[in-house]
Amino acid sequence: MKEQSVCVALFIWLFWGCQSDSYSPPPPVTSQMLAASIRKESHANVAMLREGRTLFVHRCIECHTLPTVWHYRTDEWPGIVSSMSHRSSLKPAEREAIVAYILAVRSQY
Repeated sequence: MKEQSVCVALFIWLFWGCQSDSYSPPPPVTSQMLAASIRKESHANVAMLREGRTLFVHRCIECHTLPTVWHYRTDEWPGIVSSMSHRSSLKPAEREAIVAYILAVRSQY
């Protein structure tokens, strides 16, 4: 019973948390994005960020709409991606690429 309640709560949280009044697609990877992420002590490179964007766009959408990267705090994203990775069968490197992409987008501003 407790497990079912947790699943229902998670579903509601995902459904409610991912609602957005104004959707815009995730931005493409740019050299400015890479430069901004490197300043934040990231070990990302262009290939990793591109893979992260591709995975974010194609794998996350399988279960729900894409949340805007501003919807959650920077420190929340690793846990969010990790918690959802089992449903989308993400490998550790893929999780890392998605988080690197999201944080790179956020670091531009």
